[in-house]
Amino acid sequence: MILGAHPAVVYGGELRKSVFLGDASKPLKKRVCKLCGASCPVWGELSAPLEPDVYEVLARKTGRRIVVDSSKGTEWQREQLARLAGTTTEKHLVVLERDGRAIVASRLRKDPTLSPPAIIEEWMAQIARTDALALSFPGSVLRLHYEELATDPVTQTRRVTELLGVEFESSMLRFWEAEQHPLGGNDGTQFLVVRERSRRALRPEAPAATRGDVLDLVDQNLAYYGPHPAGIVLDVRWRHELTAEVLALFHRMAGEVNERFARPAL
Repeated sequence: MILGAHPAVVYGGELRKSVFLGDASKPLKKRVCKLCGASCPVWGELSAPLEPDVYEVLARKTGRRIVVDSSKGTEWQREQLARLAGTTTEKHLVVLERDGRAIVASRLRKDPTLSPPAIIEEWMAQIARTDALALSFPGSVLRLHYEELATDPVTQTRRVTELLGVEFESSMLRFWEAEQHPLGGNDGTQFLVVRERSRRALRPEAPAATRGDVLDLVDQNLAYYGPHPAGIVLDVRWRHELTAEVLALFHRMAGEVNERFARPAL
């Protein structure tokens, strides 16, 4: 969303969900803009499949030449790389890295019934898949660490804008003031955007954000994001949320893998 606040960039959210556009059999939150709902001026009239590819469609629709896709996993990215092969589209991979303990805490926060060993195993597998994608990626690769982005957003955002060949603008860090139309994505951050839009009357009506079928914060997250400021704040809730048993388990299973992601001083 920081990048999407730049006038040359459109943040499409998790573009993997574009395959659900127009599919009434899918839950609403999977097939509409998370901020506008079904009436979105970007996604509202589109249906899958998007040809020749979702990036071209989104660039033409918005008039912005750089498209950001935050889809999770690597299978989707590899499929899109195959679709873009032979085109003149420049491709950049930004790997946003984070302490694995924060990932485990986030998953357990959303669903306490999940198995910690299974979460840890999947996180390590995802790291391996991401490293493999980065190694074979047919374009530039930039690794960005969440803790560093949260504590020094100007420096870290400049690294990305330099990669993309655009000028850094300080307004990018006020991403809630920009027009955004994401598919999927983080409910907490989107809640902040909707709240700030309402406060500033930038969008007098934001019906999608008031319905649990589009934005759905679990109680713990609502308690966290309710008083949260609009700006970027380092989130280290894992430090007090994970039990000693889970921390010890994580150290045994993934301590070595996590060494490059941990930022103990923060």
